[in-house]
Amino acid sequence: MSKARQKASTTDQHARKLASAIAKGRLPALTPDLDRYLGESPREIFVAFDGAARHMPPGGQDEALAFGYLCLLQGLFEHLQYRIDRGYAGAAELIQEFQADVASRAEAGEVDGHMLARVAGALHQSKIPASPELSAAMAKQAGEEKDLPADMSQALDGLLESCDGNPFAFAGSLAEFGHALPEEGRGALACSLALAGRSDARAAATMFLLDSSAEVRRAVADALARTASLLSPVDLRRLIAMRNWRPERERVDVDTIIRNARTAGIECARWEAGSIETALSTAIDGAGTQSFLLISPAGRKKRISSILIKNGVADAWCGEPETARRIETTIASAGMDLPMLAISRPYLDRVLSHFLALTTERGEAAPLGLLQVAETIGGADWQPGRVDFGAALVAGLPKAISDPVAVAAVLRSSGELADLYALERSWFEDDPQFAQLVASGRGRGRAKLVTYLLQSAFARRRDKWADIFLRTASWMREAPPDANLCWRDLTVVAKALADGRDLTEIGLMREIAKRTITVLSSEGRLPM
Repeated sequence: MSKARQKASTTDQHARKLASAIAKGRLPALTPDLDRYLGESPREIFVAFDGAARHMPPGGQDEALAFGYLCLLQGLFEHLQYRIDRGYAGAAELIQEFQADVASRAEAGEVDGHMLARVAGALHQSKIPASPELSAAMAKQAGEEKDLPADMSQALDGLLESCDGNPFAFAGSLAEFGHALPEEGRGALACSLALAGRSDARAAATMFLLDSSAEVRRAVADALARTASLLSPVDLRRLIAMRNWRPERERVDVDTIIRNARTAGIECARWEAGSIETALSTAIDGAGTQSFLLISPAGRKKRISSILIKNGVADAWCGEPETARRIETTIASAGMDLPMLAISRPYLDRVLSHFLALTTERGEAAPLGLLQVAETIGGADWQPGRVDFGAALVAGLPKAISDPVAVAAVLRSSGELADLYALERSWFEDDPQFAQLVASGRGRGRAKLVTYLLQSAFARRRDKWADIFLRTASWMREAPPDANLCWRDLTVVAKALADGRDLTEIGLMREIAKRTITVLSSEGRLPM
């Protein structure tokens, strides 16, 4: 059996396992075997897509299996996006090759608009932009022009009805469908909602003020300014909440809508009742990523919400009301391999304020799901504002630990801190620069290569690691005092990094360098 056939067989096996879980209404689990497959089989995106297209009705006869292949496709996309974020050109080239192939097959009539929409949804969920070729194919399939055709208006009315007027569900569905459409087409869709004669359509239009495209945000803001007198009190409350979640230069557009609505006599609705029963947070991984899980009451059931932090507020969503047992199962099968802690509301608010600031400073808007999370927990006045995570931590250090001898001892032994074992596995560097340095330095001997990396590439990223250590120390401080986690030692290490201390003297940094070499030298490691 050829290697290519073996890979195809592995893809089929994983798809069938995922399909079985989906058919039983379970959340597919990320097993070590599946995670390894997703990381080592990037070209299987073509096989996964073929499987989905082959089995998806009406052409196919096994919808559950088709969705199994789509789950694989999205997982492969997410691993490729991880590589793209770190600057690996081969990963970006493979994604472009895939999209060009799908667009070509659509042009030849081999792929219908239904499957194009599924691909667009997987790309959207993985935060991968659609290519110009795929956008053109999608626009052609949808008959999209700058003006919305009548049949599309009818389709939007039908989608609104199917979502029971829930603007979040509607906007989420439309975001997936419209991900591969040109920006002007998506803007036209949003504007048609703002100018429609339906209140639920206008409510859905306000959601697009947090679209990922500045062009779409600008277009829908202009349309809403013209129909502001027809907005509801809830629409006004949402406008006020999301105003500062947009880049500063764009806030004047929302101010205009709010002013026009108030002039028309619209009163701002109060936040509906809501709360957080339990707030959990993962530790911070080597890429600076952190996840929050919030559990809120929903009648006799509970609802789980999630927020993802990654160089900003990267994603947020709310699940449907479920039983407490189901919520526990969801958390257990979430695939989070980092430690989690119960955290306080002030901690959550501080982290979100800081990363909202990073998001808006880059000229981006917060994800729409953050507004739904705010409504689920009964309101949240999250305002962008950078936080100095180190100030309170350094102030809380005992005087004895500031002694130079004590500091040196902490730095030397920092690679052996037991509290870090579970999360240190994700602390390493992974990008083309480090990959090249590791590959070119293999003849030096491991100890010399560690020293070389610390004195060169790691030294240029001391601010990044100081930030990760400070954020981790702040997270550890959320634990009960009797847990006695090593936040003080980690704060000392972060301060030493910020002060320019020689990295070879810091045991923790030596361990991170060793792990970087191990990861980048591992068998089966992809060079892309």
